Amino acid sequence: MTHTLIDLFSGCGGLGLGFHQAGFSTTYANEIHVDPATTYVRNLLGDESHRMLLGPIEQQLSNKAIDMRRSELRDIDCISGGPPCQGLSLAGAGNPDDPRNMLFREYLRVVKKIRPRSIIFENVPGFVNRYGLGLKSRLEEKLEDYGYLFDSHVIKASDYGVPQNRERFILIGVHEDYATDEVKLPTPTWTPSQRNKHLRVSDIIDDLNSYEIWGGYGTGEIWGESTYTKPALSDFAKTMRSESNKTNTTWNTKIPKHTSIVAERMGRILDGEGPEDWIGTPLETKKHTQRGLVKDEFENITMVSTPDDFVHYDRSLPRTLSVRECARFQTFPDHFHFYGSRTTGGVRRKTEVPQYTQVANAIPPRLAEALAHQVLGLIQ
Repeated sequence: MTHTLIDLFSGCGGLGLGFHQAGFSTTYANEIHVDPATTYVRNLLGDESHRMLLGPIEQQLSNKAIDMRRSELRDIDCISGGPPCQGLSLAGAGNPDDPRNMLFREYLRVVKKIRPRSIIFENVPGFVNRYGLGLKSRLEEKLEDYGYLFDSHVIKASDYGVPQNRERFILIGVHEDYATDEVKLPTPTWTPSQRNKHLRVSDIIDDLNSYEIWGGYGTGEIWGESTYTKPALSDFAKTMRSESNKTNTTWNTKIPKHTSIVAERMGRILDGEGPEDWIGTPLETKKHTQRGLVKDEFENITMVSTPDDFVHYDRSLPRTLSVRECARFQTFPDHFHFYGSRTTGGVRRKTEVPQYTQVANAIPPRLAEALAHQVLGLIQ
């Protein structure tokens, strides 16, 4: 039996992929930006691109638009949504007046109008009460008014097999008319000892390390097929390649062409140096967030949209990670391909969502699949 999903603020499809892996199909997804919408369509919707509603949610899923699609929307198993959260993120300066902070109200409006059996809401930890806005309390009060039973916490994605220390606020809810058990978030499935043994950096990306020159394509291109040159040795890598091994190819493997100064600086970082060591030298930099990855450890990192925050552990070619390597840390399998520019800058940042940002903004599919299975256990 296929279960139905409406995927709001869908991004490139991290949550959608996890739900599809659990047996859901997307009735409609809504995304405002072309690049992640394209990635979602080509990976999850195929020839049913009409199921991607491209544009602002208040237009594409207005009350009138929902009424026009009433026949398709009267029996929805789950509505998911992670409204943009830059204004609440602890990673940047933040902005309490960012209008995106209030997009959760659009999520609530759609939930109230469609009344799905279950709901998933996710956001940055700052959603709980950054700036004293009380957004969590306001969200939950409305959901209670709508008849939903729910559980919510800030959880660690690593507790569900994601190889990074990523924290998110997650709410899972079931309408009281359909609940079959007490509503709880899924129980963690990975212990710290399991993570340290099976989710080391080398387990995640070592089989992708086939680069010989900076700026090289490795075995592939910005997007387009690239051939594996190394076997998958870890259980994690084998899982990520379970589909792509059938063609022995993946996508999104290009790395930047570093200047000699940048390359030397990255090598020095792997040797334990930092910005304070380079003051007054050609290596001096204003960037203080770069760190080298340790090959044989589980790293307490969070994938971000800036690709040069992390330096690959390969001392023969210290470099930033490829999009595919970042996607591995987010648990996107290698047959999931990303579209659009690899990076972007300047005025294009206002309209483009490059591949690195698509990856960083996504819910890790492994976490999403755990949420999806939890939902199914509560509504059946």
